[in-house]
Amino acid sequence: MAKYKSIIGRAENIHFPARELSNIPAKVDTGAYLSAIHATAIEEVTKKSGKKVLSFRLLEGHPASDTSKKIQVTGYTKTKIQNSFGHSQERYVVKFKVSIGGKTFITEFTLADRSMKVFPVLLGRKLLSRRFLVDTELAHIERSILKTKMKDWLIKDNKADDGDSV
Repeated sequence: MAKYKSIIGRAENIHFPARELSNIPAKVDTGAYLSAIHATAIEEVTKKSGKKVLSFRLLEGHPASDTSKKIQVTGYTKTKIQNSFGHSQERYVVKFKVSIGGKTFITEFTLADRSMKVFPVLLGRKLLSRRFLVDTELAHIERSILKTKMKDWLIKDNKADDGDSV
């Protein structure tokens, strides 16, 4: 562990070097314990050998991300997440090597559908603790640009739905 904490802002770019994913927009949330990342097509698959793997599409379909990766992992767990409204949800937890604020380390993320959220990644206290200080006046990502992308995506999605109406 580094002796000094890095200062990060309320929004940062995060990198997943082992997955060749860079500049993924992330929101810092000091109220959340675990970090979360947008994932779709999440399913447990049993291989012919009998070994279970977790298969999912990382970042697929999120308007703030231009990329996606199909991922399969053998090391995963499940946890129960409770939001600020008291609703509980069971989610898979996976570990990724990440780079942020000049530091590289392995940390846990829950897999969640964040398609309706501005940021595809949420950084919680477990990731932040003993590594970073958060300066809320800083933001290394322009939220207004992400919101514009989000609105464009939602407009396209709604137009596609309009054509399917009976």
